[in-house]
Amino acid sequence: MPLTYKCFKYQSIYLIFAVFLFYNFFSYASVPNEDCLGCHEKFSGFNHGKVNCNECHYDITSVPHDEKLKKPLCNTCHWPTEEYYKKSIHSFKKLNCKDCHNTHFLNKDKKNCTHCHPDVAHNTLPAKEKHLNAVDCLACHGKARTGHINIQIDTGKKDVITHKDIDRDNNNLVDFIEWDIFLNTINKELKGKAEIIKNYDIKTDNPHVVNKKPVSCNLCHGENGIFRYARLIVKGKKTFEIGIDPKIFVHELPSIEDYKKTIHGKKGIICSNCHISDKLVSDRICLKCHEDIYDVYKKTAHAKEGATKCTDCHNPHKIKTYKELNASERVMVCARCHKDYIDKHKWLPNTVLHFKYLECSSCHSPESKKGMLFSLAVKGEKDTMVLKYADFEKIFGSKIDMRNIIDSNGDNVISIDELIFFVNSLRKKLDRDIVVKSSIAVTEIHHDYSGKNLKSKVCSECHMRDAPFYNYMYITLPQKDGLLYIPVRGTILSAIPTSIFIDLCIIGETKIKHDDIKAFFNADLKKKPKILKELGFKLIDFMGITIIFFIFAGISVHILLRILVKK
Repeated sequence: MPLTYKCFKYQSIYLIFAVFLFYNFFSYASVPNEDCLGCHEKFSGFNHGKVNCNECHYDITSVPHDEKLKKPLCNTCHWPTEEYYKKSIHSFKKLNCKDCHNTHFLNKDKKNCTHCHPDVAHNTLPAKEKHLNAVDCLACHGKARTGHINIQIDTGKKDVITHKDIDRDNNNLVDFIEWDIFLNTINKELKGKAEIIKNYDIKTDNPHVVNKKPVSCNLCHGENGIFRYARLIVKGKKTFEIGIDPKIFVHELPSIEDYKKTIHGKKGIICSNCHISDKLVSDRICLKCHEDIYDVYKKTAHAKEGATKCTDCHNPHKIKTYKELNASERVMVCARCHKDYIDKHKWLPNTVLHFKYLECSSCHSPESKKGMLFSLAVKGEKDTMVLKYADFEKIFGSKIDMRNIIDSNGDNVISIDELIFFVNSLRKKLDRDIVVKSSIAVTEIHHDYSGKNLKSKVCSECHMRDAPFYNYMYITLPQKDGLLYIPVRGTILSAIPTSIFIDLCIIGETKIKHDDIKAFFNADLKKKPKILKELGFKLIDFMGITIIFFIFAGISVHILLRILVKK
């Protein structure tokens, strides 16, 4: 018999003997549950999984047992949970397992967070009621891992809503526009009686990891939030489901870092100052700080008809303020509703060119102050690039005050000499062609845009020597925290070479008016040559009108003679 076989044979015998020995030992040491419940009848029907009394109270080997027993330790079985629990605020506060769990009856007297925290205000939580009703405490105070949303709509026993009604582009994902159309369809077909149930399901790593400080809003509302998937379930005669963009229900917040750069962020306004409920921010919120502006706006056609709210035009999360937007960007604010603005202004010569350099409020808000704005730019082969604060820092050093650099005499007005010296300095230091971009913009906004302002259909409102924007001229310079507006002396336009300026296309009126023609015909022969000289380019209009007059007169005479000859 080989040696290995002998070893295996004796090892097997020893193993069988050991199992038999220990089996008898544990059989003797284990106390049946019935024996325990004979005295502890209040624990009859106890439920802790499939665990017996003796598995927790392991030092009881017989009954009656000793009076003083060792305290059962949960980590004997639940040691992985204990590792999580050590990181919890509850562990630091010395809470025991039984403070939350009934050890003998797991399904009895279940406790949730409100048993110990009944009156937590959550005053800094935006849309407080919606958040507290939609998600549990661990969503914010635990370690959330993933999340998905189920949207259920019950249309009754009707099949008024089909898959095609929702997913109009047939890509198996409902987007914002399709959802809006769908809601309108429900209101129309079911008169708003369909019940919409939203369920936000968030999975956490372990429920025993509880943090005092809540997670950042970005966990759910950030660009890469945990809600990656949402499902729309429509119940009718037939039930079907389809994917839907989760950002419809958990909207994406602006970057907190970007928000700090906005005018609101710089002034210390936090999310909960404006977002006090789950509803859209109303005008009432805005007028807390902007009451004087709202006093003007509430009397306008936009406000009276309820067409627009403050946030329809102003995005409080944008880094750029309205003053920092160029004319085209300002036009786009209005164009979100007035999409046909080009067609509506076909009467305007060079329509597209006007809207490139002018904003809507230039005409439709007559009481707003208009001015000429100048900015410094580097001229390239194809385009010009406006100089930024970082560009000036490279030239003049960090933490510079642009006012002190350009306004050498400190009188808060930029003179011809100061501007020329500054432009020449930049040209030398950058070795680039520096130009002055010009535009006409509203410098002080009056929030009444309801005026049709038919008077502005007369070109001379702007194209004249005494146009109102010539009274307000500023050079705009970038500062670290926004734009700096410094007044400019009006004589700059006539003193600086036109080669420095670009986009300076405001010209005097060139179209003849009725008063010009009347003045010419009413003047005596000696004054007529002088009036013709004063007309300048308007004389071309005068000659054209005269030629057209004689053509029509000739045609009329010709028609009249033909009629008379026939007779």
